[in-house]
Amino acid sequence: MSARPERVVGTNQRLRVVKGRRTSRRPTLAPWMIMAIVGIAAFLGLVFARTSLDNSAFELAELTEAIEQQTTLNRELRLEIARMENPARIAPLAVEMGLVIPARTNQLLVDLGPVSDPIVQLDAGSGSQ
Repeated sequence: MSARPERVVGTNQRLRVVKGRRTSRRPTLAPWMIMAIVGIAAFLGLVFARTSLDNSAFELAELTEAIEQQTTLNRELRLEIARMENPARIAPLAVEMGLVIPARTNQLLVDLGPVSDPIVQLDAGSGSQ
């Protein structure tokens, strides 16, 4: 560094001291601080995004397992319905209750034409009882 020259009074009025610029500048920390803050924010953002994705994956796995359990239960219930509707199981129960298959059946034909008085006809092959 250099020292300032003293001001001399009275010798030469045309000379004067001019403040110059500093020759050495201290580096500013602002750009480095901004870069550090941006880097930390990006890191925390990645951690948050990864955590959210992992939580979603866990929820998806739980939902998939629940769907599989409900699908299995649905299959079992359909099999039970098929067993309950089996005519071989129902016929002996019906006989025990006194129900029998009729020997002769009558068929009714209903005209579903335009709205008017309903016409009911007996099938030509069967008679009324």
